[in-house]
Amino acid sequence: MRWQRFVVLALCGFVCAGIARTEARDRLYYLGYEVIQVIDGDTDAIVADIPINGATREVGLTADRKFLYVATNRHLVHKVDLAANRVVSTVDLSGDDWDRFMFGFALDADGKTAYGALMSRTASKGEVVVGKPVVAQFDLATGKVLRSVEVPWGVAHLVAVKGGKTIYAIGQDLYKIDTTGADMKIVETVPMFAKEMNILPFWDYAFDNGGVASMNYYTPRAMGLLLVDQATGNMQDIVLTGEPAMAYSVVLAPDRKKAYAVMDDLTVIDLEKKTYVASVPIKEGTCYGVNVSSDGRKIYAGGGGSTLTVFDARTLKPIKVLQMASDGMDLRRVSVPD
Repeated sequence: MRWQRFVVLALCGFVCAGIARTEARDRLYYLGYEVIQVIDGDTDAIVADIPINGATREVGLTADRKFLYVATNRHLVHKVDLAANRVVSTVDLSGDDWDRFMFGFALDADGKTAYGALMSRTASKGEVVVGKPVVAQFDLATGKVLRSVEVPWGVAHLVAVKGGKTIYAIGQDLYKIDTTGADMKIVETVPMFAKEMNILPFWDYAFDNGGVASMNYYTPRAMGLLLVDQATGNMQDIVLTGEPAMAYSVVLAPDRKKAYAVMDDLTVIDLEKKTYVASVPIKEGTCYGVNVSSDGRKIYAGGGGSTLTVFDARTLKPIKVLQMASDGMDLRRVSVPD
């Protein structure tokens, strides 16, 4: 019987070791002005400051989870080495006598190029010339625009789906752009404005959500969630019942049964019942960004001001308030196995 107990203990050891290897280590990235601050997900302490140029906006994570591309000042893109906690290169989208301003950003699957929703301007004979709005593919090493397609005014966010074969450009409506041919082209328009959907999709948390972009919108009657599966391109429209919660952004819980929304309050959403289940005020003030630990136990609310509040996901009570180096715009999570 002794050998049987040994085998059982050995198997338990292997199982436990396997579980330990699959546990994720979280790093939170607070996107501020002139700096990205790194928070350790275990201790909830600031462990690094990464200097950048300007105010942060869109971000993209490479497939190997080693680099974060951060767009700042609407025309710069920084490549951040996550192991070294430093910017290793920067490209400027302005050039060829054109000032370019980016309002949407999505990495291509190869990590060598990216897509941006660009507005542009130049001067000719003393007169300002405004270019037509486009979604453009550009080289991440040089910032050079490689190709583009004209889109309607107001596109403010991009989501790459099907490995970058299609780009969803979101403005008043959603435009599906085929990138597989020599020329990019809009192949479908999904109406939203006609359905009274008012959307501000600046935050989608696609890589934080495991490949599902989550964006809230409003109609005159309700708040809804538009979920986009990056692998398939499938879209799920969840209309919530009850008095609409006011929110800038929404992140999914790891089990995708709940979601968390923030503005002046932290609101818990039941995705299965399509309704709100709890809400607490954020004492530190208005927040733009929200995220959740990979084990689902903690919620992080920050941006808008210069604080980051850590909440217990079960009780919704604040655990910790961090004073950050600047006001922030967003909060992203990168989880890697130990």
